[in-house]
Amino acid sequence: MATVRRSLLAALAAATLIAAPASTHAADTYLALKGGVWVPTATDGFNAAADTLNGKFPASGDVELAYGATMGIIGAQIAGGYMWSTQTITDVTNTATVKANAVPLYVLGQLRLPIFFIQPYLSLGIGGLANFASASGVGESFSSTKFSFLVIGGAGVDFILGPILLGAEARYMYVTPQNFDWGGGAQTMKLSGVNMTVNVGYVF
Repeated sequence: MATVRRSLLAALAAATLIAAPASTHAADTYLALKGGVWVPTATDGFNAAADTLNGKFPASGDVELAYGATMGIIGAQIAGGYMWSTQTITDVTNTATVKANAVPLYVLGQLRLPIFFIQPYLSLGIGGLANFASASGVGESFSSTKFSFLVIGGAGVDFILGPILLGAEARYMYVTPQNFDWGGGAQTMKLSGVNMTVNVGYVF
């Protein structure tokens, strides 16, 4: 029994030792700049205005600013950013250009695993997305702003180097489809996709 007790105490001491270096950052807050790519995943990401042309948005850019806090194994973050993508498609009778310029705003909860200065994490969150979309084709052009609901899930890792935060993150962003009344018919955009960013921040 005494041997079991000693083993449990030794395991507890080891776990405390591992977590101790990260605990100095347990109540830290940070400001981080994120930059990377947005990869829309829907093959029928849009219907071109005033035509039956369908297309997929290509991989494009994503920049975000995040404010967050770490509290041991728990983290929280609020962020906003700007994503953009443009696609031009052509058939024998028409050329159409469709643009999505999106502003996401969201909050995330994180489950973190602090190991010295390395902190891998899983994240889950919700938010909203404003899309300042436009399309042109057949001598016409259209533009509208639509709003969608977001659900976000992903994973990442932060390296806490004193007051400097360096990290990388990948997440899937589900966006409810947006319907536009362009060119006398219903046009749909599906903006769900994968975001991959490199993050640089300041811990204070």
